[in-house]
Amino acid sequence: MMGSRLIAYAILVVAALGLAGSASAEVARMHGEFAAPNREASYLDRMAVRRIDGRDGAQLALALERAIGNTGYFTIVSAREGEADGFVSGAVTTGVEQNPFTREETKCAEKINGKCTKEEKQKIDCFRRVVTLTASLRIVRRADGAMVYTGGDPQRDEISWCKGDTPSHTVESAVTAMIGKAAGGLAAAISPSSRDYQIRFRESRSGMPKDISNRFKDVVKLSQRDLPAACAAWQQIDGALPNHPSVVFDLGLCAEAQGKYDEAGTLYRRAAQLIGGRDNEGNEGMNRIAQLVAGREDARRRAGRR
Repeated sequence: MMGSRLIAYAILVVAALGLAGSASAEVARMHGEFAAPNREASYLDRMAVRRIDGRDGAQLALALERAIGNTGYFTIVSAREGEADGFVSGAVTTGVEQNPFTREETKCAEKINGKCTKEEKQKIDCFRRVVTLTASLRIVRRADGAMVYTGGDPQRDEISWCKGDTPSHTVESAVTAMIGKAAGGLAAAISPSSRDYQIRFRESRSGMPKDISNRFKDVVKLSQRDLPAACAAWQQIDGALPNHPSVVFDLGLCAEAQGKYDEAGTLYRRAAQLIGGRDNEGNEGMNRIAQLVAGREDARRRAGRR
């Protein structure tokens, strides 16, 4: 009896897992080399951080050296060595402004037998503090003196507290956090990335005849077990029902997953026209392919300089 209960329980668990899996989105899992947002700066190999003007310039300079060095794509060298391919410099400005204000709160003014019988509004003395930081940074290429990077968005940290409370963090910790964000932002802007990513298959069957619709639905499920077989099946469906936006887009994903970026770009362009509208999966696919093509080219360029 106990054994039959365990078997029945196991069947229920497997069924539940199957339902959970069917409810999740079907995706293509891939790996790609993405170009840096700033490609010209990414071509530099040896980087040196020069003077960063401002009261917190020295702290930002150290943070930049750490952030750029930690990317794994650049070697940090001393600016005095004259061996750098690119030089980082700039200025940082920070400001602190603290002002008092009052806040009204409703509090119990009178209690009888532990119950509040009278409430009144009371004014409480409070403080508001705003810390700002702007890092204006640039990278100059040594070979020709060209400025290959400029950037630095203003940052703001605002907190408030009332009399008797303690501020959630100090001015120093706020500045340190914003300096880290500024340094990380520059490092991210000039660094390529090699990463795993996943894109959802397009599952809309609108406009499909019933027999093809059922077949398409089965192929979407098949893609999670055997992507090559699913891609071959979508190719057959495309022959039977040409230019359906979902089929064309999913064939684009098949090409992207195989690293056939030229073919994927062509299919995504077709899908974008078929889907319509400005922002759709096809347009996103074309943009992604452009980054992947550039990333592949840049990876080859970096490999050739070693």
